[in-house]
Amino acid sequence: MLFSTPRFLLSATLATGLFLGACNRDALPPMEQQLVGRWEWQQTSGGSTPALTPTSTGHQMVVEFDRRGWARFYQDGSLTSAAAFTVRHIRGGFRRAGRHIILYRGYEGSQYYSVAGNMLYLQEMRGKAARHSYTRLPAEGAISTVVPRPL
Repeated sequence: MLFSTPRFLLSATLATGLFLGACNRDALPPMEQQLVGRWEWQQTSGGSTPALTPTSTGHQMVVEFDRRGWARFYQDGSLTSAAAFTVRHIRGGFRRAGRHIILYRGYEGSQYYSVAGNMLYLQEMRGKAARHSYTRLPAEGAISTVVPRPL
């Protein structure tokens, strides 16, 4: 009778859910989940220099973050580099919000990041005071909702 009590069933269900969730390598916390995807570079600004854009540089750049913790960097459609990454959350102080940080293995750089809608903002933690903005690209293999105009 012990195994048929509602309390035992609830405990067993919760324990099973926690176990299965811990075993899922693709499970990510919500903020990290927002980072996963392909992002197209729109602009880099900072300091006293004019903003850089794909038009001003003549280059299209894309960064892809996957669920396994890899970031791939593309320029003009060609893979230029890749790095493993982890995400950390730094708690905010008194009246200050916390921040999320991308730590790249094999690179000295780290970046603060935030996601707002379909925009990704990356800011260098050290060195130049540069802020990069990206827009989310549709998932590869996604069906386009754009209807072509008749000729």
